[in-house]
Order: sequence, then C-alpha cells, then structure tokens
Amino acid sequence: MLHFLNYTSPTPADDLALEEVLHLAVEDGTLPAIWRLWQPAQRAVILGTGQESAKEAHLELARATGVPVLRRHSGGGAVVIGPGAINYSFFFPYALLPGSETIQGATRAALEPIIRTLAAWGLSAQLAGLSDLAVTGADGTLRKIAGNSQARKKNSVVVHGTLLADPDWAAIEALLRFPSSTPDYRAGRSHREFLTSLRDHGAPVSLEEFAGAFAVQLPPDTIRLAAPDASLLARARALAAEKYGLDAWNLRR
Repeated sequence: MLHFLNYTSPTPADDLALEEVLHLAVEDGTLPAIWRLWQPAQRAVILGTGQESAKEAHLELARATGVPVLRRHSGGGAVVIGPGAINYSFFFPYALLPGSETIQGATRAALEPIIRTLAAWGLSAQLAGLSDLAVTGADGTLRKIAGNSQARKKNSVVVHGTLLADPDWAAIEALLRFPSSTPDYRAGRSHREFLTSLRDHGAPVSLEEFAGAFAVQLPPDTIRLAAPDASLLARARALAAEKYGLDAWNLRR
C-alpha cells in the first residue's frame, strides 16, 4: 500500500528532520512506501550531506538576510527552497521497485510519476546528468527544472528533489555559488542560463495545483494523509532540535 502526504512543517529545519524520520520509519517497516510534497514559506539554502558550505553558498549574505543554511541527510547539490520551489520525496523499500538497488535505477523508477505529471502539462522532462530532470528550453538546449538526490539505507531509499515552479531567480543567483561539481550538459552556464521553471513554460506553479495533478499519477488505492502520525512529528521535532537546527550539523563542513 502506498501513502501520499502533502505536509509542510513549521520550519525548513523541521522539514529536513521529518525527511529523515520518514526514511527511518520506512526502513524499519513502521511505514509503507510514502510520497511527500512540501513547500516552506521561508526561504532556505539546503546543502547535500557531503558538501562544503563555503564552497556552495554565500554564507555571509545568507546570515545578513536571515536565510538559514541547512544540510539534508542525502547527497546531491545545494538548492534554494521556499516559495516558488516544490519539494517532493519518495521513501520506499528496494523490493518495491525492481532495479532501485542502484542509484540510477532508483532515480528512474521513483521519478516516473513526476515525469508523467509534467507531461500532462506539456513538458517533456528527461533524466540528465546524474539525477537531474531537464526540459528543452526556448533556445533548444536542455535546461534543468528539478534536481534530485538520494539517501540509501540497507533496505530502503529516499529519492527527493526540488522542482522549480516560480523561483526568485535573484535569490538563487545571490545565495548559491557556481557549483563545485556540475554535469557535462551545464556547459559552464550561469544559474539563470542553465535553470528553467514551470513558469517559464506556462505551466501551473502552485503546490496545490501540482499536488492535484500529481495525485492522479499515483495508484488509485493510494492512501492520502493529512499529516504524519503524532509520534513521527514528535521524533522530527526532537531531531530538529538535536541536529537540523544546529550549526554543528549544518555547517560541519
């Protein structure tokens, strides 16, 4: 049985803590496979677990403007989340999707509902680089519309990403440095030259519209949840206080 959760926590740090808690629950069998959508009202820079913060983000500007710099429990590159970006996550045991034992296999299998949702809106998205979703821009070149990353455990994986809906391009340019690692198809392009959005392609941009269109792509017996179980939320709050709200984790590198 698949669950679908459209739920945003009070703060981005709480959201990242909930991501890890949900993954642990799927890993130990407390939860079945679950999709989650979320979109915090507050902007934040999110680093991949192994990234060096000063190489990927303009930390002084983030501090001066009150934008938290946080670190997720998965790999991948730095992103700016908040209004204008839709976050999605799929937590599932490897046994659910054949081939997901590999990084590329898990990406392909997990992102199929996302790709179908975009196709219903007239966007032909394809995998590019290691784990990007890209569409062809007006200039005929591939441009990234969503970045994805993974955290893998013994029995399960989370594939989660950030879809650019109607982002603040100036904030992305200001807060993110040119990435220390880039896919070949980026070809040295700046953030604005390389990235694209739902808005750029005339597609709906709200979380509510995306959630409605996305739900159609899930199996008809999918169970929709309004919120996580209270015990999971309590675990997430504790983990945010112990880890995701602290510079000791977020700026450890």
